[in-house]
Amino acid sequence: MSSLRSSDTLRRPSRRRTPAAPRPTPNPEQVRTLLAVALRPALVALALIAACILVTLVAANSDLTGTSGAVAASWLAVHQVQLTIGGASLGVLPLVPTILMIWSVARGCAHAVTEQTPRHEQLWVLGAALAGPLLVTALALAVIKDASSVIALAPPNALAAFAWVLGVHLIGAGIGMGSKLWRPICARLGVPEWARASARPALRAGLALLASGAALTAVALISSWAEVGELLEAGDGFGGALGLTLLSILYLPNLAVGSAAMLVGSTAHIGEASLSVFTVVGGPLPALPLLGAVPAGPSGGGWPALLLIPAVLGVQLGRDCAHRAGGPSVAVRKVLVAAAVAALALGLLGFAAGGELGSFGTVGVDLATFTGLSFAWFAVFGSLTALVVARRGGGGQEREASKPVDQPDPPRTYTLAARMLDRPEPPPVKELPGASYIEGEVVVEGEVVDSGGDPAAQSGDHGVDATEAVDAEIDDAVVDAEVADVTSDPAEADLPEGTRTSSD
Repeated sequence: MSSLRSSDTLRRPSRRRTPAAPRPTPNPEQVRTLLAVALRPALVALALIAACILVTLVAANSDLTGTSGAVAASWLAVHQVQLTIGGASLGVLPLVPTILMIWSVARGCAHAVTEQTPRHEQLWVLGAALAGPLLVTALALAVIKDASSVIALAPPNALAAFAWVLGVHLIGAGIGMGSKLWRPICARLGVPEWARASARPALRAGLALLASGAALTAVALISSWAEVGELLEAGDGFGGALGLTLLSILYLPNLAVGSAAMLVGSTAHIGEASLSVFTVVGGPLPALPLLGAVPAGPSGGGWPALLLIPAVLGVQLGRDCAHRAGGPSVAVRKVLVAAAVAALALGLLGFAAGGELGSFGTVGVDLATFTGLSFAWFAVFGSLTALVVARRGGGGQEREASKPVDQPDPPRTYTLAARMLDRPEPPPVKELPGASYIEGEVVVEGEVVDSGGDPAAQSGDHGVDATEAVDAEIDDAVVDAEVADVTSDPAEADLPEGTRTSSD
């Protein structure tokens, strides 16, 4: 039994653990790049915030008590984190600093990756873009908790703070890295070409609607300039008026989002007050000069005409999607995808633009109607326009492309080396005295020079099959020859006088 066991043990195959592949580690240059991606946007933002706060406190002849808490709270405010100051909730925060933060993160991530960047390095960049701001947020929450005993600032919800910071920087990193990697990502996910082509029309439609809302806001401000001036005078001097003006500029995108919601037929709320193209309900408003553009009375009879703006934008979306769509069905699919993407982006922007504002209540837009009506305007008018444009212009091209074309293949020209190596014809080189190499069964004359430079003159008049020449093995040789055009019929080839073919 012992001998059997020993023999079984000897016959048993040895199991050796294969050493695990070493994990890739960043080199010093990559470490510097990752640190820049992780910390540069946060450090620049904190430096600007600290400078603004110090200038404001010094100009107001105030002491610097609680400066660190104000800087930490401002960092959270940049990321739309709701704050509680003096018992009042401040959830409606300006969008301009948030947009600048997203742009800064996107710019840093776009410079850190290319299409040739390995996947593990792409994950390093994404991790650095998220880890740095989360670390700064943890420090800011600790500072606010410590400063809450000195200033009237309550610590915010930690989970909400991390979620908002993560979302803002994830959007920025996605935009930056996606601008460089969207082609390989779409290819890896199997996204069809028509779906990729709908991204630009969706971006144009969404930006056009926001620009229309900003234009409507500007017109309202100009028409209500007297009320705006009265609110600026309430700032008590040049410094107060300047501060109110800067604050109005920071909140301008918020009001533009509300105006865009009105254009599609939705409603914007400012506490008890509400506005739409159909009706206006009055109510108390914050003393912000920008809100002087809000009408105090009922809407005029011509306001529903503003609904023509999203209809025109839907028509333009349909035209963009029908361009080179390849058929009416593809054009309509592009419109629907673009409308859905634009509507979701506008809904997300509307969610970020609103919130709680102390005793005034909720400020923002009706998200359900804003998103749904935006999609409806873009999808309906865009689909109808895409059908008309595609049937008028793209349908004929599609039918013409589907017709079989009975034409002979064009003549093909090869060099002998290119035919042997199965690659496209190389650029022309210096011509040497040689002979003609023609596809088919023709006479081949030429001079072959080996890699050592010794000429090996091999010439003659022999009938040679070109397929045999293709299969020949040429090691370390350079072939130079004069090329003649080849036609499908060897008898029609322009051969030198006296040249024989194998058929002769």
